[in-house]
Amino acid sequence: MNKRKLKEKIMLGTISLLATISAIPIFMIIINIYSEGLRYVSLSFLIDFPPPPIGGKAGGIGPALAGSLILMSLALMIGGCIGFFTGLYLSEFSHTKLAQYTQLFLQIMVEFPTIIIGLFAYSILVVPLKRFNAFAGAFALSVVIIPYIALNVREAYKSIPYSLKEAALSLGISHPKAYLRVLLSAARRGVLTALLIGMAKAAGETAPLLFTILGTSFSYFEGLDKPINAIPLLIYNFALSPYERWHQVAWGASAILLSIILAIFVISRIVVKEVKI
Repeated sequence: MNKRKLKEKIMLGTISLLATISAIPIFMIIINIYSEGLRYVSLSFLIDFPPPPIGGKAGGIGPALAGSLILMSLALMIGGCIGFFTGLYLSEFSHTKLAQYTQLFLQIMVEFPTIIIGLFAYSILVVPLKRFNAFAGAFALSVVIIPYIALNVREAYKSIPYSLKEAALSLGISHPKAYLRVLLSAARRGVLTALLIGMAKAAGETAPLLFTILGTSFSYFEGLDKPINAIPLLIYNFALSPYERWHQVAWGASAILLSIILAIFVISRIVVKEVKI
């Protein structure tokens, strides 16, 4: 074996080893959460109210699970629409000053501390209403996910060959129809991935909810103007408590939250097939 082949095999082996090492923490986290949390998960755990610290039934995360699903849906409705059309604008008008500054602003937002977004939502939606409320939490989460969706949608449309864009526009239809009907089918994998990334981001965020939804555990959804709970906030509150029973609920809630996030990415790979152009 000559030196060139030897160097190639050493380099490939090193890269493979580093890739394996980088994946180990992820698998350790998944194994740890499921080994600790699945023992407490059952059907009643998904629908019951949280238990008292001492005595009473085992309880569950019913209000928090329902609250998370509601907040994710509302955040995706708001942030998904804004992020999609922002990303579409960035991909097709990238030469304009507005698009360049918008992209820079979105890239800054990706690294922006989400707790500050929670404070912003608190100041404009909680203080005026004088109560914590579900809409404030959904609004904060929508602001968090907008840059992720917009930047990924931009890349999805950017990946479409220019010849295909010309062909779509040559059909004689309007630009909105060309981009939303013809070209969307070619970019659907990237667009759906963007939406699912935003949904997963909304599902796991805790900081914006600390100042917006309060985290009540005594009722299910009562309205957008009322407090609501969410799984990440329940995990945060129960994990910090001194009660062993609440620690168990937090572990079980962590397993459910991880399952939701993993399911989102598995669905994105199964439902949407690669588009061949």
